[in-house]
Amino acid sequence: MQKKTVRIHWDLPIEQKVYEEIGKVMVQILPVTHEVQYADSEGAILHLMIEGETEEWVKEMREALYYVDVWIEGEDYQKVQMNRIMRWANKMEEED
Repeated sequence: MQKKTVRIHWDLPIEQKVYEEIGKVMVQILPVTHEVQYADSEGAILHLMIEGETEEWVKEMREALYYVDVWIEGEDYQKVQMNRIMRWANKMEEED
């Protein structure tokens, strides 16, 4: 097992659907959380004790997110954010 830093970010104002997504992320991440470095109304920095396969799990988990960015320190945040925005845009297109 190794310690990885995971960052979580969401934008304000927080609507119900954002709260729901934050809850889904936390339910998945809290069991492997070693330490909370920082948390506020817009996100958190957590230290997780994870194995290599869990790192992939974090990456897979975020593919279902439309309002919350989750990334492992060292990844390109702008790329993660842009991928989420594109998922959200595609979802909005499908709903129309």
